[in-house]
Amino acid sequence: MRVVVNGLFLAPPMGGVETYLRELCRGLLVRPDAPRLTVLLNPAGYDKLVEEDWAAGAELVRAGQLGRAGLRALSELTAVGLVADRRRADVVHSVAMTGPLVSRAARVVTIPDTVWITHPEDTFNNRLWRTLVPWVARRADRVVAISHAAGEELRRNLDVPAAKLDVVPLGFGSPATVAPTSDAVLREKLGLGPGPIVLNVGQKKPHRNLERLVRAMVTVRATVPDAQLVLPGPSSEEAQEALRVLAAGIGLADAVTVPGFLETADLEGLYANARAFLLPSLVEGFGLPVLEAMARGLPVACTRDSAPGEVAGDAGLALDPTSEASIAQATLALLTDDALHVRLSTAGRVRAASYTWERCVDETLAVYARALGRA
Repeated sequence: MRVVVNGLFLAPPMGGVETYLRELCRGLLVRPDAPRLTVLLNPAGYDKLVEEDWAAGAELVRAGQLGRAGLRALSELTAVGLVADRRRADVVHSVAMTGPLVSRAARVVTIPDTVWITHPEDTFNNRLWRTLVPWVARRADRVVAISHAAGEELRRNLDVPAAKLDVVPLGFGSPATVAPTSDAVLREKLGLGPGPIVLNVGQKKPHRNLERLVRAMVTVRATVPDAQLVLPGPSSEEAQEALRVLAAGIGLADAVTVPGFLETADLEGLYANARAFLLPSLVEGFGLPVLEAMARGLPVACTRDSAPGEVAGDAGLALDPTSEASIAQATLALLTDDALHVRLSTAGRVRAASYTWERCVDETLAVYARALGRA
């Protein structure tokens, strides 16, 4: 089988969708029946992935013109299909929202979420997705959701028929490849005090509900006065500064740290030394940070609705994301209840281990087979 993967969107660092692209390609190539794999990338994405240990087994295409900002969306709708046809591809898989409208190859598109519909921002990408993604979804042979909750969102918000919708959960992320920064060095580097760390990793978007998490720390600190909230993730200066201003305004300037993007060793250090992981998102397509934390034995509390609750199951502590009191209560439980901490740490590792990239690849190949049958 010849598969073209559309990765023109990749502008590292991009968090979960970057991990998905990388681990899907890696997993496809290690199979005994590995497809012939071509990955289309813009220059920044190419420079990032060409160093991967699996890259030599694929054809990585540095598509300078196709991947140019401003032309990328048009290229995904049109030129990607032409490239797939020239390479006599059986399947062209677009793993992030948009893909070719026309191709002789079977067209598969992964739409991770509909946050851009339910919690839109006034950004170019959001406006573009609202215009193009419904069109792409209608023309695709198969549409992939990454959780059952996300599948329900696609049916409700994009009218994707159940007959052409597949749910393929992700794996637990990428295993640690470097030693974590020690607790003492990490605290000095980030300016943290000696208290227990509450961690949330990810983008600073409205649906992530971080303002309520910050405000909930007022209640948390009343019981655990030295608790520290740390919010690393892809840099977004405006959003980061807004969280710092909020924290300062409620007297928590010394309790909330928003460091932006961290190197892998520092992030692993936070996972290793944190006491609790909180994901109070209003909605998520999957909740990869939940699995990343659980796989490392870090107890998790997350929204009881949407995909994070689905992913965590009984291995996570459920909370109401619309309630600061519920967020604070869940945080305090993880900080102060040692028996709960041990139980969720153990259960989380087991739960995360059930979400493998091998399973994701197997089920993705089954989607390709259904797409080729055009059923």
